[in-house]
Amino acid sequence: MIIMRENLKEAILRTAQTFFNEKGYQETTMRDIAGALNISLGNLTYHYHKKEDLMIALLRWPDFMNQAPASNFEEFFALIRAMIDSLIVNRFFYTVDELGRATPEFYRHNVNAVSQIEKHLELSLQCLSDQGCLVPWRSEQERHAFTRMIMDSHLIWIKNSFYRLEEDQISYSDFLTIHWYLLESHVQKEKHAEYMQCLPFE
Repeated sequence: MIIMRENLKEAILRTAQTFFNEKGYQETTMRDIAGALNISLGNLTYHYHKKEDLMIALLRWPDFMNQAPASNFEEFFALIRAMIDSLIVNRFFYTVDELGRATPEFYRHNVNAVSQIEKHLELSLQCLSDQGCLVPWRSEQERHAFTRMIMDSHLIWIKNSFYRLEEDQISYSDFLTIHWYLLESHVQKEKHAEYMQCLPFE
């Protein structure tokens, strides 16, 4: 019985995620989600009392945060892909500015999650430098600025990529290519041949 309940909770989350991404968070109702699952509204609200609860549950700790910081180029671009993918699956949140302040609980959760992801990325950049893959950072400020540039670019990309005309979008592969060129300027000269083998767009 517990397994069935957990399966239903997961089905509710997946259905809500689809509605939020395709119809929009604000336009989706709890009745939409219950109807798609062919369950009663009462059954839905037993598991998730309100729509905000679904939104909070969907922004779960991403799997890549359970891994050690990247220590080579291949691991770094795997991290970048995972970061981008985590934005795509819940893109509804990043396309409506007001959602970040929907509730005090959600705001705290989101601020903490973004902060931890940023720290993980910055640790990876420092680890690459410590491993001799990147030129040593001239200061903590430079490393942090580079980290912030990547983080901010992700938010801009996700906000634009699904709600612009196709000809105005930056594709997933092109966006990865931008990361590759950004990091290339920091690669140690003797590591450049190795770096060339990690072209993320091939």
